[in-house]
Amino acid sequence: MDIVYWEELGKRIGNRRVAEDRISYRISPFTQWKVLVADESSEVKKGEVRLIKLREVRIPQNTIIAPLSIMPHAHGLTFDVVERGLTKVEGEKTITHSIFLPIEDGFVEKGDIVGVLKVFFVRTGVIGKRLGFKSSDIRIREEMVDANLTWKDGGEVRRERIRTRFFGYFRSHVAEWEPIIAAESCDVEEGVVARIKIKEIRLPENTVVTPLSIRRHPLGTVLDVIQPGRRRKVEEEKRITEAAFIPTKSGRIKRRDLLGVINVYYIATERFSAKRREKEETLARIVSEDEKREEIRISPFAYRRKTIARWEMIIADENCRVRRGEVKEIAIRPIKLEENTVVYPLYIMRNAFGSVVDVIEKRRSRVEEKKEINKAIFLPVFDGEIKRGQLLGVVNVYSVEVQPYEVIWRWLEEWQSEFSKIFAEVVG
Repeated sequence: MDIVYWEELGKRIGNRRVAEDRISYRISPFTQWKVLVADESSEVKKGEVRLIKLREVRIPQNTIIAPLSIMPHAHGLTFDVVERGLTKVEGEKTITHSIFLPIEDGFVEKGDIVGVLKVFFVRTGVIGKRLGFKSSDIRIREEMVDANLTWKDGGEVRRERIRTRFFGYFRSHVAEWEPIIAAESCDVEEGVVARIKIKEIRLPENTVVTPLSIRRHPLGTVLDVIQPGRRRKVEEEKRITEAAFIPTKSGRIKRRDLLGVINVYYIATERFSAKRREKEETLARIVSEDEKREEIRISPFAYRRKTIARWEMIIADENCRVRRGEVKEIAIRPIKLEENTVVYPLYIMRNAFGSVVDVIEKRRSRVEEKKEINKAIFLPVFDGEIKRGQLLGVVNVYSVEVQPYEVIWRWLEEWQSEFSKIFAEVVG
Protein backbone atom coordinates (compact mmCIF):
# COMPACT_ATOMS: atom_id res chain seq x y z
CA MET A 1 0.00 0.00 0.00
CA ASP A 2 1.03 3.64 -0.42
CA ILE A 3 1.29 6.14 2.42
CA VAL A 4 0.81 9.74 1.25
CA TYR A 5 1.96 12.28 3.85
CA TRP A 6 3.19 15.84 4.26
CA GLU A 7 6.96 16.23 4.25
CA GLU A 8 6.23 19.93 4.82
CA LEU A 9 2.66 20.64 5.90
CA GLY A 10 0.60 22.11 3.07
CA LYS A 11 3.62 22.48 0.78
CA ARG A 12 5.36 19.22 -0.12
CA ILE A 13 3.87 15.72 -0.23
CA GLY A 14 5.85 12.51 0.26
CA ASN A 15 4.93 8.98 -0.81
CA ARG A 16 6.11 5.76 0.77
CA ARG A 17 5.24 2.17 -0.18
CA VAL A 18 4.98 -0.22 2.77
CA ALA A 19 3.86 -3.79 3.44
CA GLU A 20 0.26 -4.38 4.51
CA ASP A 21 1.03 -5.96 7.87
CA ARG A 22 -1.46 -6.85 10.57
CA ILE A 23 0.22 -5.84 13.84
CA SER A 24 -0.85 -6.85 17.33
CA TYR A 25 -0.01 -4.97 20.51
CA ARG A 26 -0.52 -4.99 24.26
CA ILE A 27 -1.75 -1.89 26.03
CA SER A 28 -0.54 -0.79 29.47
CA PRO A 29 -2.87 -0.09 32.43
CA PHE A 30 -1.87 3.60 32.64
CA THR A 31 -2.90 6.47 30.34
CA GLN A 32 -1.11 9.83 30.28
CA TRP A 33 -2.86 13.12 29.44
CA LYS A 34 -1.45 15.71 27.05
CA VAL A 35 -3.21 19.05 26.66
CA LEU A 36 -3.64 20.69 23.24
CA VAL A 37 -3.31 24.47 23.57
CA ALA A 38 -3.76 26.85 20.62
CA ASP A 39 -0.58 28.77 19.77
CA GLU A 40 -2.42 31.23 17.53
CA SER A 41 -5.74 33.04 17.42
CA SER A 42 -8.17 32.12 14.67
CA GLU A 43 -11.66 33.04 13.55
CA VAL A 44 -13.67 29.88 12.93
CA LYS A 45 -16.85 29.28 10.91
CA LYS A 46 -19.36 26.52 11.52
CA GLY A 47 -18.42 23.38 9.62
CA GLU A 48 -15.23 24.83 8.07
CA VAL A 49 -12.33 22.60 9.05
CA ARG A 50 -9.36 24.56 10.39
CA LEU A 51 -5.74 23.65 11.06
CA ILE A 52 -4.81 25.39 14.31
CA LYS A 53 -1.16 25.69 15.31
CA LEU A 54 -0.50 24.25 18.77
CA ARG A 55 2.07 24.62 21.45
CA GLU A 56 4.13 21.63 20.38
CA VAL A 57 3.33 18.43 22.22
CA ARG A 58 5.96 15.70 22.50
CA ILE A 59 4.65 12.14 22.71
CA PRO A 60 6.94 9.38 24.07
CA GLN A 61 8.00 6.37 22.01
CA ASN A 62 5.89 3.17 22.05
CA THR A 63 2.59 5.02 22.37
CA ILE A 64 -0.67 5.57 20.54
CA ILE A 65 -3.05 8.46 21.19
CA ALA A 66 -6.78 9.19 21.22
CA PRO A 67 -8.93 12.21 22.11
CA LEU A 68 -10.45 12.68 25.54
CA SER A 69 -14.07 13.01 24.45
CA ILE A 70 -16.72 15.53 25.53
CA MET A 71 -16.28 18.63 23.40
CA PRO A 72 -13.26 20.54 24.74
CA HIS A 73 -13.86 24.05 23.36
CA ALA A 74 -16.92 26.30 23.40
CA HIS A 75 -16.92 26.48 19.58
CA GLY A 76 -15.94 22.99 18.47
CA LEU A 77 -13.74 19.93 18.70
CA THR A 78 -10.39 18.54 17.62
CA PHE A 79 -11.20 15.45 15.55
CA ASP A 80 -7.56 14.64 14.75
CA VAL A 81 -4.04 16.00 15.04
CA VAL A 82 -1.03 16.44 12.74
CA GLU A 83 2.49 15.33 13.58
CA ARG A 84 5.76 16.60 12.17
CA GLY A 85 6.91 14.21 9.47
CA LEU A 86 5.99 10.53 9.45
CA THR A 87 6.81 8.37 12.47
CA LYS A 88 6.07 4.87 13.69
CA VAL A 89 4.31 3.92 16.91
CA GLU A 90 7.70 2.89 18.29
CA GLY A 91 9.20 6.37 17.74
CA GLU A 92 8.80 9.68 19.53
CA LYS A 93 6.26 12.04 17.97
CA THR A 94 5.77 15.80 17.89
CA ILE A 95 2.20 17.08 17.49
CA THR A 96 2.11 20.47 15.78
CA HIS A 97 -1.51 21.16 14.73
CA SER A 98 -5.08 20.49 15.77
CA ILE A 99 -7.58 19.60 13.04
CA PHE A 100 -10.47 21.60 14.45
CA LEU A 101 -14.12 21.33 13.42
CA PRO A 102 -16.23 24.31 14.59
CA ILE A 103 -19.85 23.58 15.41
CA GLU A 104 -20.62 27.30 15.41
CA ASP A 105 -19.04 30.63 14.39
CA GLY A 106 -16.61 32.20 16.83
CA PHE A 107 -12.99 32.72 17.80
CA VAL A 108 -10.31 30.39 19.10
CA GLU A 109 -7.89 32.55 21.08
CA LYS A 110 -4.20 31.89 21.57
CA GLY A 111 -3.92 29.94 24.81
CA ASP A 112 -7.32 28.19 24.52
CA ILE A 113 -7.52 24.48 25.26
CA VAL A 114 -8.78 22.87 22.04
CA GLY A 115 -8.42 19.25 23.12
CA VAL A 116 -6.87 16.72 25.47
CA LEU A 117 -5.02 13.62 24.28
CA LYS A 118 -5.02 10.24 25.96
CA VAL A 119 -1.57 8.69 25.52
CA PHE A 120 -1.55 4.88 25.71
CA PHE A 121 1.72 3.01 26.25
CA VAL A 122 1.89 -0.07 24.01
CA ARG A 123 4.16 -2.98 23.13
CA THR A 124 3.91 -4.31 19.62
CA GLY A 125 4.28 -7.76 18.08
CA VAL A 126 5.08 -11.09 19.72
CA ILE A 127 7.01 -9.49 22.61
CA GLY A 128 3.98 -7.43 23.54
CA LYS A 129 1.76 -10.49 23.47
CA ARG A 130 4.00 -12.60 25.66
CA LEU A 131 5.65 -10.23 28.08
CA GLY A 132 3.32 -7.31 28.66
CA PHE A 133 4.45 -4.41 30.86
CA LYS A 134 6.59 -3.77 33.92
CA SER A 135 6.13 -0.63 36.00
CA SER A 136 9.50 0.64 34.69
CA ASP A 137 8.11 0.65 31.13
CA ILE A 138 5.57 3.36 32.02
CA ARG A 139 7.06 6.85 32.11
CA ILE A 140 4.57 8.99 34.03
CA ARG A 141 5.00 12.75 33.75
CA GLU A 142 2.98 15.31 35.64
CA GLU A 143 2.53 18.54 33.70
CA MET A 144 1.46 21.96 34.90
CA VAL A 145 -0.56 23.71 32.22
CA ASP A 146 -1.44 27.40 31.95
CA ALA A 147 -4.27 27.82 29.47
CA ASN A 148 -7.82 29.05 28.86
CA LEU A 149 -10.80 26.82 29.61
CA THR A 150 -13.80 27.81 27.47
CA TRP A 151 -17.49 26.97 27.64
CA LYS A 152 -20.94 28.38 26.80
CA ASP A 153 -23.14 29.89 29.50
CA GLY A 154 -26.55 31.18 28.45
CA GLY A 155 -25.34 31.66 24.90
CA GLU A 156 -22.23 33.58 26.00
CA VAL A 157 -18.66 32.25 25.71
CA ARG A 158 -16.79 32.12 29.02
CA ARG A 159 -13.00 31.99 29.31
CA GLU A 160 -11.21 31.14 32.50
CA ARG A 161 -7.44 31.18 32.84
CA ILE A 162 -6.41 28.04 34.69
CA ARG A 163 -3.19 26.63 36.04
CA THR A 164 -3.63 22.97 36.78
CA ARG A 165 -1.84 19.67 37.02
CA PHE A 166 -2.41 17.10 34.27
CA PHE A 167 -1.45 13.57 35.25
CA GLY A 168 -3.47 10.75 33.75
CA TYR A 169 -5.41 7.74 34.93
CA PHE A 170 -5.42 3.98 35.35
CA ARG A 171 -7.84 2.01 33.19
CA SER A 172 -10.04 -0.80 34.40
CA HIS A 173 -10.92 -1.95 30.82
CA VAL A 174 -14.44 -2.33 32.30
CA ALA A 175 -17.14 -0.35 30.53
CA GLU A 176 -20.78 -0.03 29.56
CA TRP A 177 -22.63 1.35 26.56
CA GLU A 178 -24.94 4.35 26.55
CA PRO A 179 -27.16 4.88 23.48
CA ILE A 180 -27.24 8.39 21.96
CA ILE A 181 -30.92 9.02 21.20
CA ALA A 182 -32.21 12.14 19.47
CA ALA A 183 -34.46 14.29 21.70
CA GLU A 184 -35.62 16.46 18.80
CA SER A 185 -36.48 16.21 15.12
CA CYS A 186 -34.32 18.26 12.76
CA ASP A 187 -33.14 18.46 9.17
CA VAL A 188 -29.44 17.90 8.47
CA GLU A 189 -27.45 18.88 5.39
CA GLU A 190 -24.69 16.75 3.89
CA GLY A 191 -21.31 17.83 5.26
CA VAL A 192 -22.69 20.49 7.63
CA VAL A 193 -21.98 19.58 11.24
CA ALA A 194 -25.14 19.62 13.39
CA ARG A 195 -25.56 20.15 17.12
CA ILE A 196 -28.43 17.81 18.05
CA LYS A 197 -30.24 17.65 21.38
CA ILE A 198 -30.24 14.12 22.80
CA LYS A 199 -31.91 12.23 25.59
CA GLU A 200 -29.84 13.19 28.64
CA ILE A 201 -27.08 10.77 29.56
CA ARG A 202 -25.81 10.84 33.16
CA LEU A 203 -22.25 9.63 33.49
CA PRO A 204 -20.97 8.24 36.79
CA GLU A 205 -17.91 9.68 38.51
CA ASN A 206 -14.53 8.20 37.53
CA THR A 207 -15.45 7.58 33.89
CA VAL A 208 -14.22 8.66 30.47
CA VAL A 209 -16.18 8.25 27.25
CA THR A 210 -15.54 7.74 23.56
CA PRO A 211 -18.01 7.25 20.69
CA LEU A 212 -18.43 3.62 19.61
CA SER A 213 -17.24 3.44 16.02
CA ILE A 214 -19.10 1.87 13.09
CA ARG A 215 -21.84 4.22 11.97
CA ARG A 216 -25.24 3.69 13.61
CA HIS A 217 -27.45 6.12 11.61
CA PRO A 218 -27.65 6.16 7.77
CA LEU A 219 -27.40 9.96 7.58
CA GLY A 220 -24.07 10.28 9.41
CA THR A 221 -22.02 9.74 12.53
CA VAL A 222 -21.52 11.19 16.01
CA LEU A 223 -18.08 12.83 16.31
CA ASP A 224 -18.38 13.86 19.96
CA VAL A 225 -20.82 14.60 22.76
CA ILE A 226 -21.43 17.88 24.57
CA GLN A 227 -22.09 18.72 28.22
CA PRO A 228 -23.80 21.93 29.35
CA GLY A 229 -21.75 24.57 31.14
CA ARG A 230 -18.20 24.38 32.42
CA ARG A 231 -16.29 21.18 31.72
CA ARG A 232 -16.27 18.79 34.66
CA LYS A 233 -13.43 16.55 35.83
CA VAL A 234 -13.33 12.83 35.10
CA GLU A 235 -13.68 12.25 38.88
CA GLU A 236 -17.05 14.03 38.88
CA GLU A 237 -20.49 13.04 37.66
CA LYS A 238 -21.41 14.54 34.28
CA ARG A 239 -24.46 15.23 32.12
CA ILE A 240 -24.45 14.88 28.33
CA THR A 241 -27.23 16.73 26.53
CA GLU A 242 -26.11 17.18 22.89
CA ALA A 243 -24.22 15.39 20.13
CA ALA A 244 -21.96 16.81 17.42
CA PHE A 245 -23.21 14.97 14.32
CA ILE A 246 -21.56 15.04 10.88
CA PRO A 247 -24.03 14.12 8.10
CA THR A 248 -22.81 12.24 5.04
CA LYS A 249 -26.26 12.68 3.46
CA SER A 250 -29.01 15.26 3.70
CA GLY A 251 -32.22 14.18 5.39
CA ARG A 252 -34.32 14.35 8.52
CA ILE A 253 -33.36 13.11 11.97
CA LYS A 254 -36.46 12.20 13.95
CA ARG A 255 -36.96 12.27 17.68
CA ARG A 256 -36.04 8.90 19.30
CA ASP A 257 -33.70 7.95 16.41
CA LEU A 258 -30.58 6.10 17.56
CA LEU A 259 -27.72 8.39 16.47
CA GLY A 260 -24.87 6.38 17.94
CA VAL A 261 -23.47 4.86 21.11
CA ILE A 262 -20.79 5.96 23.57
CA ASN A 263 -18.42 3.69 25.46
CA VAL A 264 -18.26 4.60 29.15
CA TYR A 265 -14.99 3.35 30.71
CA TYR A 266 -14.38 3.23 34.46
CA ILE A 267 -11.00 4.67 35.47
CA ALA A 268 -9.07 5.82 38.54
CA THR A 269 -6.74 8.75 39.13
CA GLU A 270 -5.29 8.54 42.65
CA ARG A 271 -8.24 6.68 44.12
CA PHE A 272 -11.25 4.79 42.85
CA SER A 273 -14.88 4.48 43.87
CA ALA A 274 -18.02 3.59 41.94
CA LYS A 275 -21.58 4.11 43.11
CA ARG A 276 -23.89 1.25 42.27
CA ARG A 277 -26.70 2.25 39.97
CA GLU A 278 -29.60 0.50 38.36
CA LYS A 279 -30.15 0.68 34.62
CA GLU A 280 -33.27 -0.15 32.67
CA GLU A 281 -34.02 -0.94 29.06
CA THR A 282 -34.10 2.06 26.75
CA LEU A 283 -36.51 2.59 23.86
CA ALA A 284 -35.09 3.89 20.59
CA ARG A 285 -35.66 3.65 16.87
CA ILE A 286 -33.15 1.97 14.57
CA VAL A 287 -33.09 3.61 11.13
CA SER A 288 -32.26 1.44 8.10
CA GLU A 289 -30.38 2.52 4.97
CA ASP A 290 -33.70 3.20 3.22
CA GLU A 291 -34.72 5.26 6.30
CA LYS A 292 -37.35 2.85 7.58
CA ARG A 293 -37.68 2.98 11.36
CA GLU A 294 -38.01 0.09 13.78
CA GLU A 295 -38.60 0.60 17.48
CA ILE A 296 -36.30 -1.50 19.67
CA ARG A 297 -35.54 -2.05 23.32
CA ILE A 298 -31.86 -1.64 24.19
CA SER A 299 -30.87 -3.72 27.20
CA PRO A 300 -27.99 -2.54 29.43
CA PHE A 301 -24.77 -4.53 29.04
CA ALA A 302 -21.35 -4.50 30.62
CA TYR A 303 -18.20 -5.44 28.78
CA ARG A 304 -14.54 -5.97 29.54
CA ARG A 305 -11.93 -5.12 26.94
CA LYS A 306 -8.93 -7.37 26.41
CA THR A 307 -5.44 -5.90 26.88
CA ILE A 308 -4.20 -7.32 23.56
CA ALA A 309 -5.41 -5.66 20.36
CA ARG A 310 -4.40 -5.23 16.72
CA TRP A 311 -4.35 -2.70 13.91
CA GLU A 312 -6.20 -3.07 10.63
CA MET A 313 -5.24 -0.83 7.70
CA ILE A 314 -7.98 1.23 6.02
CA ILE A 315 -7.00 1.16 2.34
CA ALA A 316 -8.89 2.98 -0.41
CA ASP A 317 -10.55 0.70 -2.97
CA GLU A 318 -11.51 3.46 -5.41
CA ASN A 319 -10.13 6.63 -6.96
CA CYS A 320 -11.88 9.86 -5.98
CA ARG A 321 -11.40 13.60 -5.58
CA VAL A 322 -11.84 15.15 -2.16
CA ARG A 323 -12.39 18.77 -1.18
CA ARG A 324 -11.49 20.35 2.12
CA GLY A 325 -14.32 20.06 4.65
CA GLU A 326 -16.62 18.02 2.37
CA VAL A 327 -17.16 14.71 4.16
CA LYS A 328 -17.10 11.68 1.87
CA GLU A 329 -17.86 7.97 2.04
CA ILE A 330 -15.00 6.08 0.36
CA ALA A 331 -15.00 2.40 -0.61
CA ILE A 332 -12.20 0.48 1.13
CA ARG A 333 -10.74 -2.99 0.93
CA PRO A 334 -13.04 -5.10 3.15
CA ILE A 335 -11.99 -5.53 6.78
CA LYS A 336 -13.44 -8.66 8.36
CA LEU A 337 -13.93 -8.68 12.11
CA GLU A 338 -14.67 -11.63 14.35
CA GLU A 339 -17.43 -11.75 16.96
CA ASN A 340 -17.17 -9.63 20.12
CA THR A 341 -14.96 -6.87 18.74
CA VAL A 342 -15.09 -3.09 18.85
CA VAL A 343 -13.02 -0.66 16.77
CA TYR A 344 -11.68 2.89 17.10
CA PRO A 345 -9.78 4.95 14.51
CA LEU A 346 -6.08 5.35 15.30
CA TYR A 347 -5.42 9.04 15.95
CA ILE A 348 -2.84 11.19 14.05
CA MET A 349 -3.70 12.00 10.44
CA ARG A 350 -2.53 9.05 8.29
CA ASN A 351 -3.34 10.49 4.87
CA ALA A 352 -2.10 13.87 3.63
CA PHE A 353 -5.58 14.94 2.56
CA GLY A 354 -7.61 14.18 5.71
CA SER A 355 -8.76 11.76 8.37
CA VAL A 356 -11.05 8.78 8.80
CA VAL A 357 -13.68 9.74 11.39
CA ASP A 358 -15.71 6.52 11.24
CA VAL A 359 -16.29 3.35 9.24
CA ILE A 360 -19.36 1.67 7.74
CA GLU A 361 -20.15 -2.04 7.72
CA LYS A 362 -21.65 -3.93 4.81
CA ARG A 363 -24.69 -4.91 6.82
CA ARG A 364 -25.75 -3.79 10.28
CA SER A 365 -24.73 -6.20 13.05
CA ARG A 366 -24.30 -6.32 16.79
CA VAL A 367 -21.00 -6.25 18.66
CA GLU A 368 -21.46 -9.95 19.38
CA GLU A 369 -21.66 -10.83 15.65
CA LYS A 370 -19.11 -11.05 12.84
CA LYS A 371 -18.74 -7.84 10.83
CA GLU A 372 -17.38 -6.66 7.51
CA ILE A 373 -16.35 -3.03 7.07
CA ASN A 374 -16.45 -1.83 3.45
CA LYS A 375 -16.48 2.00 3.62
CA ALA A 376 -14.72 4.78 5.49
CA ILE A 377 -16.16 8.18 6.40
CA PHE A 378 -13.37 10.54 5.40
CA LEU A 379 -13.20 14.21 6.39
CA PRO A 380 -10.74 16.06 4.12
CA VAL A 381 -8.43 18.75 5.46
CA PHE A 382 -6.98 19.59 2.03
CA ASP A 383 -8.17 19.32 -1.57
CA GLY A 384 -6.65 16.31 -3.29
CA GLU A 385 -7.03 13.02 -5.10
CA ILE A 386 -7.37 9.71 -3.31
CA LYS A 387 -6.09 6.75 -5.30
CA ARG A 388 -6.91 3.07 -4.97
CA GLY A 389 -4.33 1.38 -2.75
CA GLN A 390 -3.58 4.45 -0.61
CA LEU A 391 -3.72 4.28 3.17
CA LEU A 392 -6.62 6.36 4.50
CA GLY A 393 -6.18 5.48 8.15
CA VAL A 394 -5.92 2.68 10.68
CA VAL A 395 -8.40 1.17 13.13
CA ASN A 396 -7.65 -0.32 16.51
CA VAL A 397 -9.50 -3.64 16.92
CA TYR A 398 -10.25 -4.78 20.48
CA SER A 399 -11.80 -8.04 21.63
CA VAL A 400 -14.39 -7.72 24.39
CA GLU A 401 -16.30 -9.95 26.76
CA VAL A 402 -19.98 -8.95 26.91
CA GLN A 403 -22.12 -9.80 29.95
CA PRO A 404 -25.41 -8.72 31.58
CA TYR A 405 -25.05 -5.33 33.25
CA GLU A 406 -25.09 -6.63 36.83
CA VAL A 407 -21.69 -8.27 36.30
CA ILE A 408 -20.02 -4.85 36.09
CA TRP A 409 -19.95 -4.41 39.88
CA ARG A 410 -18.10 -7.70 40.43
CA TRP A 411 -15.59 -6.80 37.71
CA LEU A 412 -15.01 -3.38 39.27
CA GLU A 413 -14.55 -4.86 42.74
CA GLU A 414 -11.93 -7.24 41.35
CA TRP A 415 -10.18 -4.39 39.58
CA GLN A 416 -10.24 -2.14 42.65
CA SER A 417 -7.91 -4.49 44.53
CA GLU A 418 -5.64 -4.80 41.46
CA PHE A 419 -5.52 -1.02 41.08
CA SER A 420 -4.05 -0.51 44.55
CA LYS A 421 -1.10 -2.76 43.64
CA ILE A 422 -0.59 -1.16 40.22
CA PHE A 423 -0.71 2.35 41.67
CA ALA A 424 1.87 1.47 44.35
CA GLU A 425 4.26 -0.04 41.77
CA VAL A 426 4.02 2.76 39.21
CA VAL A 427 3.77 5.82 41.47
CA GLY A 428 5.36 4.60 44.68
